[in-house]
Amino acid sequence: MYINQAFMDSCSPIELQFMRTCIDKLIYDKVTTETTNYDNLKDTVCECPHCHSKNYKKNGFNPKYRQKYRCKDCGAVFMATTGTFFSHSPAKFLTWVEFMACELNGETLEQESLAIEKPVHTCFNMRHKLYSAAGKKLKEELSGQVELDAAYTKINLKGTRKEDMPRLSKKRGKHKTCLVNKELSGISHHKVCIVTAIDEHDNILYKVAGQGSESQATFEQYASYFKKGSTVISDSKPCILNFDEHHALISEPIPVVGGKQIYTTAKGNSLGDCNELHTELKNLMRRAHGISTRHLQGYIDWLVFKKQLKYMIELKKRRSTTYMGLMRQPSSINAADICKQKMPIDIYRAYGEYHYGIFSPERLGN
Repeated sequence: MYINQAFMDSCSPIELQFMRTCIDKLIYDKVTTETTNYDNLKDTVCECPHCHSKNYKKNGFNPKYRQKYRCKDCGAVFMATTGTFFSHSPAKFLTWVEFMACELNGETLEQESLAIEKPVHTCFNMRHKLYSAAGKKLKEELSGQVELDAAYTKINLKGTRKEDMPRLSKKRGKHKTCLVNKELSGISHHKVCIVTAIDEHDNILYKVAGQGSESQATFEQYASYFKKGSTVISDSKPCILNFDEHHALISEPIPVVGGKQIYTTAKGNSLGDCNELHTELKNLMRRAHGISTRHLQGYIDWLVFKKQLKYMIELKKRRSTTYMGLMRQPSSINAADICKQKMPIDIYRAYGEYHYGIFSPERLGN
């Protein structure tokens, strides 16, 4: 028998109370500290995670007596957790649920470590597995009225080994000991460009788009996300206006009047939602004491995921919804991948002129 909304509506209050008591007992009996993520996923296998073929067969068990499968097309062997962010993770079900609750509350790695009784580096790896899955869950098609803008932040080399640094480590305070400690003022190739767009349906595009001042090419990377005929609200930058014209988008710029600040278009629309996203990212960076540019996109994806979750789900259901929504997302990132993640910008363009560290003549072989 299937339980649907019509069946629930037909039940009396006492019947619903009885069902709730039974379900609570089942949860108490089945969900323990030994419950694994495999237990939640073992009945959800429907295709090969490598080639997405539905032509597969059972292929024995692993040493923990978990069902293995073999794809008849590509020959790959896989399990229910293969290709998900639970792959290669020894953390149990309740540990992950508690960890997600900590992440939704914006706690630090140290606080999460105390909450789930795991080392900080394990929490760090779990965090980036979760962020990777959240990034693949996001829908970024924009339509209707779309606010479009760009934000900038400094390049952050947090976590980079000393021998791999392209410049000297910065010192706190105002003193600058040499040229390689100096940052160029204004918008330059020492700044990371982040493209921001949000439409009237709260769909969000928030991407690390390179470095330096934005150009039409910067926005061309994301042209496929904009539905033709959408109205783009912007701050009158020529590159955005050219982008709109090239892709049959309707431009609604905020006019530029010499000596007078204007914050709205002729129709009264503004970039308020984009500015709110920029403020939230700045606050996140402040709480984290800086975010490595290497991992910046992951933190942005999680910020957007939480924001959209807040729009749709009430507070007490967000933890379980996060688990259920992300557990089947394809994300096979492991600890080694997290540490070796590539920079989303051209480091040589930013620091090659300093001829220091990895760009020194000795390291380059000149």
